[in-house]
Amino acid sequence: MSGYPAKPRLKQLLPAAVVILLGVLLAGCGPAGAKGPGAHDPAAQMRPELLEISASPANPGQTISIRFPQETERGIAWVLEEQYGDIWHARYFLSATTGAYEGSGSPIWWSVDDGEGRGWEDIGIAGPGPDTLIIPDSIRPGKYRLCTANSMPNFCTPLDIA
Repeated sequence: MSGYPAKPRLKQLLPAAVVILLGVLLAGCGPAGAKGPGAHDPAAQMRPELLEISASPANPGQTISIRFPQETERGIAWVLEEQYGDIWHARYFLSATTGAYEGSGSPIWWSVDDGEGRGWEDIGIAGPGPDTLIIPDSIRPGKYRLCTANSMPNFCTPLDIA
């Protein structure tokens, strides 16, 4: 046996490499990595039949309720995307409260530019709702869409802000 450390084998390094690679890939996902232009989830589809919003147009700072007539599965994570031309741009992330999950706390929101260290619990809920969201008080009037942010698949509905 020599005084040199043993050379690591590829089999031994592979698990560490996978963990590092996953960390790099996931660093750009979710609220903290959504600062670029465009939709949070470009594959999200407009499915207004899945959501009934209590008020549209809604006002900045207003609390809204969302019901789910088909008892659609979802999480508590949402994104408000503003339409600019033909492109949707993620502007705000929201976290809902719901009677289906006691730990959902109070509805909150934050700008996609202020997402560092923020997020929501990754839970699945179902049922008719209502789920409660608060419209950001700094939102500009215009055409938006409200989308689930951690459902499979994500779905959206139009929402006008007065």
